[in-house]
Amino acid sequence: MSAPSQGRPVLRLVPITDSPATATGPRWREDAACAGLDTELFFPVDDRAASVETPRRVCRGCPVRAACLADALATEDPARRYGITGGTTPGERRTLHRAGLTITTTPAAGGDVA
Repeated sequence: MSAPSQGRPVLRLVPITDSPATATGPRWREDAACAGLDTELFFPVDDRAASVETPRRVCRGCPVRAACLADALATEDPARRYGITGGTTPGERRTLHRAGLTITTTPAAGGDVA
């Protein structure tokens, strides 16, 4: 998916280095880098690079980013995708969902996308 294709969205995945001990269990949200921040930050008006850079920066430093993205892909209504979640835009999550990809919080051979 990293090579550009005609008319199709391209998703560039950045390696995720969540600690398995931190990223598991229902309380992972407590360790999220966004905990306590204004939620409006994660709902930019559009998906332009300039609009999504600040929330992506927060997500890049998040210790539970993989768990966040896995939760969004598992529970998010495909017809109602909004905001930056797990460092991804709604369009990027749509691409992951349509491709049938899942995000794991445990290391897999070749990366975090299985």
